[in-house]
Amino acid sequence: MSDQYTINVEPSVVRTSTGRRSEDAQRDYLARLVSQMPEAVVCFDRQWRVTFANDEAYRISRITPDDLNGRSHWDIFPEMVGTQLEQTYRAVMQSGEPAHIEYFCKPFDLWLDIHAFPMADGIAVYFRDITDRKGAELLRDAASNQLIQVLQATTDAVASVDRSGNFTFLNRRARELLAVKGDLIGKNIWAEFPAGLEQGSYLYHFNRAMYESIPGDFEDFYPEPLNLWLSIQIRPSTDGVVIFFRDITARRQAYNDLQLQQELLTTVQQTARVATWDIDIATGKATYGPGSYPVFGHPLSETPDLDSFRKIILPDYVHMIDKLIKDTVETGEMILVDCPLRAADGSIVWVESRGHAVSIDGVRTRLRGLSIDITDRKHNEDALITSEARYRILADLNPQAIWMGSPDGQLTYANQGLLDYLGFSPGDLEGETWIKAFHPDDRSRVIEQWSRSVTTGVDYDIEARMIRARDGRARWWWIRAQPVRDEHGNILHWLGVNTDIDDRKTFAETLQQRQEETERQRAELETIYETAPVGLALFDPVEFRYLRVNTRQAETIGLPKDQILGRRITEIAPLKGISELFQQAASGHPVRNHLLEGELPSRPGEYRSWNVSYSPIYSANGNVEAIAAAVLEITKQRKAEAALMQSEKLAAVGRLASSISHEINNPLEAITNLLYLIATADALPSDIADYVFTAQSELSRVCQIATQTLRFHRQAVSATHVTPAELVNAVINLYQGRLANSGITVEATYETSSTIHCFENDIRQVLNNLIANAIDAMRPSGGRLIIRAHDVTDHPTGRKGVRITIADTGHGMSPAICARIFEPFFTTKDLNGTGLGLWISSDIVNRHQGRLTLRSTEHPIHHGTIFSLFLPYTETP
Repeated sequence: MSDQYTINVEPSVVRTSTGRRSEDAQRDYLARLVSQMPEAVVCFDRQWRVTFANDEAYRISRITPDDLNGRSHWDIFPEMVGTQLEQTYRAVMQSGEPAHIEYFCKPFDLWLDIHAFPMADGIAVYFRDITDRKGAELLRDAASNQLIQVLQATTDAVASVDRSGNFTFLNRRARELLAVKGDLIGKNIWAEFPAGLEQGSYLYHFNRAMYESIPGDFEDFYPEPLNLWLSIQIRPSTDGVVIFFRDITARRQAYNDLQLQQELLTTVQQTARVATWDIDIATGKATYGPGSYPVFGHPLSETPDLDSFRKIILPDYVHMIDKLIKDTVETGEMILVDCPLRAADGSIVWVESRGHAVSIDGVRTRLRGLSIDITDRKHNEDALITSEARYRILADLNPQAIWMGSPDGQLTYANQGLLDYLGFSPGDLEGETWIKAFHPDDRSRVIEQWSRSVTTGVDYDIEARMIRARDGRARWWWIRAQPVRDEHGNILHWLGVNTDIDDRKTFAETLQQRQEETERQRAELETIYETAPVGLALFDPVEFRYLRVNTRQAETIGLPKDQILGRRITEIAPLKGISELFQQAASGHPVRNHLLEGELPSRPGEYRSWNVSYSPIYSANGNVEAIAAAVLEITKQRKAEAALMQSEKLAAVGRLASSISHEINNPLEAITNLLYLIATADALPSDIADYVFTAQSELSRVCQIATQTLRFHRQAVSATHVTPAELVNAVINLYQGRLANSGITVEATYETSSTIHCFENDIRQVLNNLIANAIDAMRPSGGRLIIRAHDVTDHPTGRKGVRITIADTGHGMSPAICARIFEPFFTTKDLNGTGLGLWISSDIVNRHQGRLTLRSTEHPIHHGTIFSLFLPYTETP
């Protein structure tokens, strides 16, 4: 019930004939009015007896008229004793101040909205059923969580910005793309990404979506520190805007590469005078590739199909072209043809065309290929044939070994230099006599390769040893030959050249061996460099820029290699004293095992330590040409040393506390006995008796603390059976003073009395860590520490056990912190924490075959953290 009811009765409503107000009539009138109210109303006197209840109260609470002025409320509903409801009612009764609470009433299985108001002789309670509303809120929260899970799973980056320009949400992909800026929640978008103000598209679409509710879609490049092309969609929302974006840098690069390739292809075709074409076999329609050169002596637009092309082919070649097209359509084989065309100016243009039929769904439907202008080549071939005799004379005078062969492979000519080397006469070239010129081990290989070239028409290319006639010595020669063809592609003859490579080959073999060994050693060193567990890097000695960096060093810095190379060390790692160390190395003085500490911009908030060594590398003239660096991160080692020292201190304090607790037990026992004797004395004054009772109560609490301290320190040798209440209460008792001074209320509910088979001191250590962290999270503003224990079945394993939940209303934790909370040495308490508590707790729970999980939120209203500890009844061997 959200509004307080105020009932005013006019004086003229109920009057006697004498004008006096009838109190009985007024009471009856008010009772009827209240009974008809849609909210339940119950009144209690100061003995907590129900003095009034309307019809709705009877219906909801199941109070009967017989309960009026009879038993107290706590007798009627004993299960409400000790609950928050009882605390609220008693606070209203004692303070006289109204109170409001939403409470789940287990006896009624209802959520109730309750207002309690003080009255002169007790309190009045107005309440109504809000179960449906609570159910709707739960469904709303479930839908919200489901939406967040969908946004986290999507491959697009999603971010929401409120009307102040501050980030309110980033999904997983958005955090990855913007990781260089760290945690952005609550930060201003333009303060973190000022370049967006300078590039009009960002600010333009942002303002239209924010202030005019007009969606925006665009692509733009964002410079440092992102250096990314982004595809962005900005959509208006009730609280600001939602930004969907993705990295399209690779796509833009591919597009630019494609544009460059197309431009390059156009340039090549224009320079080489090449046209690429695609012809539809059914229609004969021709399509030319971009940048094609008009090699046919006509503009390409004048040859749009095969029919127009046939008109410019010389008549003697039309039939041959048609036959070749038919052959490739039938077989799919490549065709190659040279044919003359009649150009627009009447001249003859020679074109070489290569192409083949392309199959689509198993049917050859298109011809694809290219045509090259070979007019100059044809003219040169004709000139070559015309001057063959002149060239033969020149060949004889040439000091190189030149020879010719017939189309069937018979040697027909060798110049005088080759004949003199072999000791042959022109007649020795006939038949198979020429093979005797080769070393016996090479003859079969020479004949096999030559026969293959003659049969297939491929170029002849081989290295073999020929015997020098004057001394019988075999030397290595490089023997090459190519076929000379007519305009129809028929081989006219073979032209060959032999080159003496004996000296070069001998030297090349030695050089090759050296190169192979050098490459092997280089590969080994490169592998060692890249896989070394120590960070290695190379810097220039002037500006101290990264020249090389291995994988381990890139991981230490937290950036990919391409974002490290070329940048100064002072930009990547602006640590105190690092410039002086590099200057020392640059001056020729090595730095050995120097300790550096601080934070890196790529991983803010992480204070780290490194052992570094810097060595100068000298050039041949003695100058320092580079600086080599070896970096070993020792952050965990130093944290481990600090944690070990702290652990030793804590162990010493624990032993001291145990000794003190043990020693004070005897005097405490004596004091307890003395107080007991004083309390049972017959002549003890009543006012003194109250003090004695208080002293006994406080002394009992001291004894309990001492006992718990001893139990914490003792190490159990075997597991015991213990209830959740015994485990939790022992820890809470140790924090009673701290809880009282912190304004923290403890709500502990144990819905199970089952026992757990465990090492109770280890589990108490876990609970101690969780409760201490919860108290720290709520200080100094106070809050609620809610502890629950109940029997459950662990769904992942199907095991039965007990779940203990420890919840606080503290400030909560971000998802980034939750993801690392169980890592060793990770702490949010700066110098006040070692970062080992939850790591050790998780290990203890795992050894007990249990599970420790958490949920946390930094919501402005519903903030806090819940740790859930599951322990099986009995461990599995």
